[in-house]
Amino acid sequence: MNPDTKELKGGATELDLEFSNYLAIMDCRAVMRLPYKWRCRMATQAEDCKRIINFFNYFRMMYCTIDIDGKWTEIGFMFLFLILCVIILWIMSFNIDSFFSPALKIVSLKLHMNEYLAGITFLAFGNSCPDIFANLMPVRAEAPIFTIAVGNALAIILMSGGTVCFLKPFKMNGHCVIRDLLFLLLGVEIVRYFMVKGGVVTKWNSIVLVAVYVVYVVVNVIDVLLMRRQIKKLRQELEVMQMDSSSLNKEYFKKMILLRSMEEDDDIRIHATSDRLSLGRRISDLTNTGFFVTPKPEDRPEPVDYEANRTNLHNRENPKNLMLFREFLDSLNPIDREEWKLGGKCRRAFLVIRSPIVFVLLLFIPLVDYEKDKHGWSKLLNCIQIVTNPFVVITLVHSSIMSQYTGWYISLDYSISMWSPAVTVPLAVVVFIHARTDVPPVYHLVFILLTFCSSVVTIWISVAELEVLMDIVAIVFNLSENFMSVTIGAISNATPDIIANSHLAMQGYGRMAFAAIIGGPVFAVVISISVAFLFNNRLRQEDTAAWVYGEHGENCYIFLVIAIITTLWWSITFNFQGRRSAGVYLWTIFIIFIIYAACVEWELVHDFSKDVFFKPK
Repeated sequence: MNPDTKELKGGATELDLEFSNYLAIMDCRAVMRLPYKWRCRMATQAEDCKRIINFFNYFRMMYCTIDIDGKWTEIGFMFLFLILCVIILWIMSFNIDSFFSPALKIVSLKLHMNEYLAGITFLAFGNSCPDIFANLMPVRAEAPIFTIAVGNALAIILMSGGTVCFLKPFKMNGHCVIRDLLFLLLGVEIVRYFMVKGGVVTKWNSIVLVAVYVVYVVVNVIDVLLMRRQIKKLRQELEVMQMDSSSLNKEYFKKMILLRSMEEDDDIRIHATSDRLSLGRRISDLTNTGFFVTPKPEDRPEPVDYEANRTNLHNRENPKNLMLFREFLDSLNPIDREEWKLGGKCRRAFLVIRSPIVFVLLLFIPLVDYEKDKHGWSKLLNCIQIVTNPFVVITLVHSSIMSQYTGWYISLDYSISMWSPAVTVPLAVVVFIHARTDVPPVYHLVFILLTFCSSVVTIWISVAELEVLMDIVAIVFNLSENFMSVTIGAISNATPDIIANSHLAMQGYGRMAFAAIIGGPVFAVVISISVAFLFNNRLRQEDTAAWVYGEHGENCYIFLVIAIITTLWWSITFNFQGRRSAGVYLWTIFIIFIIYAACVEWELVHDFSKDVFFKPK
C-alpha cells in the first residue's frame, strides 16, 4: 500500500472511496476523452454533465438518441448548435424590441420618469434580468460568476455603447454619466474585495451589494426630484422677470436656456418609431456621411398623439364586434404586410422562416404599444391571451423547477397550470362581453403586466438555453469555461442590449439608451452577483472565491476599469457629446480585450492574475 494513502474505516482507503464516487466528482470534460460508444453511458451518469441541461439534455440527444460516432459529425452538430444560438438571440431581440420596449416606454410615461431614470431602472432590469435567472440555474452552480458578470458589463459598455455613439450621436446628461460610472466602479471594487479577501462568501456580502444598488437608485430618484424642483423655481423666476421689461437682460436669457435644457432632460415622450424599414434606411444614410464623420444632430422626433391613436377608429354607432375575425387574423399574422411589399427576396425569405416563432410569441404575449392604432388592441386575440398567457408562463416555470426529463427533453408539467383556465376563462368572457373592437378598454394598460411576465420568462429560458449551448461547445472544442464566458458568452449576452439600445437611440431615446448601457452593468454586477451569493450554497465552502473570481476575472476587472476611466475622459473631453470616434474607440478597446483573452487561453501571454503557490506540507 502507498504510505501516503490513508486508511479509512473497514479497511477502505481514500483511493477506494474516490474510485467508488468517481461519477460524482468527474468533470464532464473527461467524457470527451472516452471512445464514442461509452459516452452515452458516462454522459447520463456523471453528475457534472447533469447540471449542463435546461429544457433539453443535449448530451443525451447527441450520444444516446442520435448516437454520434465520429469527430466530424460531432463538429457538424456544434455548428448546428451555433445556428440555434443565433435563433435564440433573435428571439430575445424580437421580444425586447416588439413587446418589452413599447411597454417600458408606456410605464415610464405613466410613472412620470425622465429618460435617464427609465434607462437605469426598467430598461437596465430588462437587459440584465437574464443574468439573474441564469445565476439561479444549475449550470451556473460552479461557474466563475465574477468573470461572467464583469465580462458581460465590459461587452455592454464597449459594444453597445460604441454602437449607440456611432449610429446616433447625441447629447448626454453630463452629471448623470459621471455619477453612474463612478457607482459602477464602486460596485466592481466592492465585489472584487469580497472575492480577493478569500475565505467564505456570506449572505451579509449579498446584503451589502443590494444596499449599494438601493442607494444608487435612491440617488437617481432624488436627482430627478431636485431637478424638477429647480425647473419649477426657474419658471417662477422667469415669470417675475417677464413682468418687468427692464429685467429682460443677459441673465434672463441665460436662465431661459438653462430651463429649456433641464426641461429637455426631464421630458419623456412617445415618438413615432414604428417604421422599421425607414430605420434601416436612416442607418444607411448616416454611414454614407463617412465612417469617422459625426453627422449633425437631428431634431427630436415629434411626439405621438397616443390619445388620438387610441380613439381614431372609434365610432359609437359601430357594433361592438365590428370586423372581429378580420382584426384577429391581421393581429395574429406573423408576416407584416408592409415589410412583405417593400422587402426583397432575402427579406421575404427571412419573414417566412421566422414566421412560426413569431406566431407562437404573438399567440400568448399581449402587445401594448401607444404608437399603434388602438394601442395594439385586438379584442379576440387579447381575450385569448388572458387564457393562454398564464397557462404558458406557469407551465414553463413549473416545468423548469421540477426538471423531469423524458429522454433528451423536459417533461411539461401541467399539474398547476391546468387550473388557471378556471380563473382566466370567466375573466376572458367578461372582457369579451364588455370590450369593443374599435377602441381599447380603460383596463388595457393592465395587459402590460402579462406582457412583462411572459417577456421575462421567454428571455430567461432563452438565456439559460444559450448558456447550456455555450458550455457544450466549449467542452467539445476543449475551451475553458472562463474563456467562453468572456468572449462568445459576453458577446451573446450583449447582443440583445445592442439591438434594443440601438433601436432606442435611432428612435430619439439616446439618453435612455446610454443610461441603460451604464445602469445595466451596475445592476448586473451588483444584483446578479448578490443573488448568487444569497442562493448558491456552494459558495459557503472554504476558499470558494478562487473559482468564483475565475481565471479571467483579473483581466476583465482591469479592462473594465480602463473602459470606465476612458469613458469619463472622452465624455468630458467631448463636452458630453457622443461622437462616432468615441464609438470606434470603444469597439477598439473590446477587440484588444478579445485578442488578449485569446492569447491568454492559448498561453501566448501571461494574464494579469497572480500565480498560485501551494505551501509544501
